[in-house]
Amino acid sequence: MRAPRCDVWLVRGSLRGRRLLDAVLAPSVVAPGWELGRRCGVCGGTDHGRPVLPWPGAPSVSLSYTDGWGAVALAGGPVGVDVERRFGRSGLEALAEWVWTPAERVRARGVPDWSGRLYRDWTRKEAVLKAHGVGLSVPMSTFEGGRRLVRVPGFRPLAVFGLGRWSPPGVVAAVAVAPGVEVRVRVVSGPVTPRR
Repeated sequence: MRAPRCDVWLVRGSLRGRRLLDAVLAPSVVAPGWELGRRCGVCGGTDHGRPVLPWPGAPSVSLSYTDGWGAVALAGGPVGVDVERRFGRSGLEALAEWVWTPAERVRARGVPDWSGRLYRDWTRKEAVLKAHGVGLSVPMSTFEGGRRLVRVPGFRPLAVFGLGRWSPPGVVAAVAVAPGVEVRVRVVSGPVTPRR
């Protein structure tokens, strides 16, 4: 029996939302004129929250964007993806306070590339929160994110995979899925346009 799978696309360009999904999904899967829905995992609202595909039996979807790159992840269960472009050191201390627990901040002291660790943990934690459907309503500084299995208080643990092997220079990405799910990554780096 095959393990459940998560498909991830790292896509160069500035496509967002439905247009990004149109660019990576097979035309046979997508009906013309479909609309991307939303559902908040905290309040159940449909005007915000995680993206939802509008057909019966559709996989879970997660989207992320940064300057010049987007990411799409599809899976049969919980899934979250995050992609961030690394920027200069200005503001990183404040970001570290927002992302890291006090213990993570202590461990990062003296690490030569602590900013690289910060971006790694940021993308991992944000991917986990997206997979749980709660976005940033749970502070990242309340749970640790540096291990393969990440536990957020009150939620099931999720497996997190860094996508550094596939990410372009200066871009950090991660995907979170249920334990035991196989992750398959594709990079789309040419000019991308949505299918008609």
